[in-house]
Amino acid sequence: MNKAAIIVAVSLLLSRVLGIFREMLLAHAAGVSLEKNALDLAFMIPDILNHVVSTGFLSIIFIPIFTGYKVRDDKKGGWSFFSNVLNTFGIVLLILVIPAFIFMPQLLQLLTVEGATPELIERAAYYGRIILPGQIFIFVGSILVAVQHTRKQFLIPSMTGLIYNVAIVVGGLIAIYMGKVNGVDYGLEGFAWGVPVGAFIGFFALQIWGAKRGGVHYDLICKPFHPDIIRYFKMMLPMSLGVGSMFGLEFVIRSFGANFGTGGISSLNYAYRVMYTLVAVFGFSVSVTSYPDMARLVKEGEIAQLNQKIWKSLSRMFCILIPAVVAVWALSFPAVRILFERGAFQRETTEAITEILRWYLPVSLGLCLQAVLVRSFYAAERMWAPTLLNTGIFALTIPAYLLLGAPLGIKSVPIVGAVGAILQVLSMIALWGGRNGTDGMREALLNMLRALIAFGIMIAAAIGLDHITGEFVRSTNLFILVIYSGVVGTILLAMTLFIQKLLGSNDAKDIMNELLGKVLRKLHLAH
Repeated sequence: MNKAAIIVAVSLLLSRVLGIFREMLLAHAAGVSLEKNALDLAFMIPDILNHVVSTGFLSIIFIPIFTGYKVRDDKKGGWSFFSNVLNTFGIVLLILVIPAFIFMPQLLQLLTVEGATPELIERAAYYGRIILPGQIFIFVGSILVAVQHTRKQFLIPSMTGLIYNVAIVVGGLIAIYMGKVNGVDYGLEGFAWGVPVGAFIGFFALQIWGAKRGGVHYDLICKPFHPDIIRYFKMMLPMSLGVGSMFGLEFVIRSFGANFGTGGISSLNYAYRVMYTLVAVFGFSVSVTSYPDMARLVKEGEIAQLNQKIWKSLSRMFCILIPAVVAVWALSFPAVRILFERGAFQRETTEAITEILRWYLPVSLGLCLQAVLVRSFYAAERMWAPTLLNTGIFALTIPAYLLLGAPLGIKSVPIVGAVGAILQVLSMIALWGGRNGTDGMREALLNMLRALIAFGIMIAAAIGLDHITGEFVRSTNLFILVIYSGVVGTILLAMTLFIQKLLGSNDAKDIMNELLGKVLRKLHLAH
């Protein structure tokens, strides 16, 4: 990884660590209960609004157009475009937030299955109304982050998730403390209030400061029919109407999770959040830092060079991701026990979520590859192609969620999600290669195949390890379990990487040489 990717990867990892700590506090306070289900469900309407205005994709839409102004050396036009996007689509979001706030219970009832009780809907609506205003700050901050990314400034933008999660954790801790002092049960309200506070500080205030350091210029203009706003809207429309894997998986958890009992939504969410750490650290770090260069190469017409960059990035990321997935699979029970098993979170819940997590891990492979692949289409301003493809495949999986829920139970959600995510990746690879050539693809796919063979070998070894150490990891104290997990995780990572090297992976060879070189330099045995 280059320096920018390392900055983003480290910040995402720290953000996910805080996110996991947040889930640890929630597990202690509420376990898998109606209250936890309500808080998880409360994010449904805010997330849908974010999706409608494409907040999560703002960098993807904004960067190619803004980069065009930079290439033409038109600073004034670039800043006018920035201001116009901020004002025009900010007004649209405000118009959507007001009715969503008023009709929150009705919207939640409409979008959930029969398992969602009136009590769950009422509590989720209460939390949802607290959370909703934070989406305005996230929208503004996302545009400011995009501006900084075009200037290769990644440090301050990478702190959004850190501060956001810190605020949620602090809000939760304050509410727990005040509840004990006053003898009042505030439920999970403090965690909900942490969302708008974290959004204001991390996405809004801090990013204004970061963007100003980068020379941002803001004008109070709103021209919704400007050619570049219309172009922006046309790029945004497929993303607003489409359903990607990440949004689809989270929607399914909230919409279908209540079908699997009182703790269905929260059980799926605990496992998903652990899996999501892999996606954030590996998939997002590579895709976020590669995207500005992808957009530049498209503008310069260097498609062959773009292909080489895409496939090299995918191949190296997959090479490192596979050992991480093996380690998490083998250490799923220790991880869930260390992270969550305390307070209201009991042993039977640990066992259940361990199984869900293991079924979720194949999803991480698809999501990480998608994070990079989809940005290649977006850099070329081909928004409809991946959107129609991914949405179509997601729509085809909906009957599977309905049909397999009864025979397979709660694990049907990650199983169907994994199949859908992998089908989306294979389809995007075929579509991109057919339209843009296959420079660098063959070697990358061969390295990925070697990684998958190593994955199969090591998962078989992990199953054997699970049988041998099952009683130990369930009975030993947490301190010993943490040491055991660190040692075993390191061994599994190294072994999986080594097997890839033995199978002929150039990526594994290069990565191992780089790591060995760093270790030797630390020991002053090499220069």
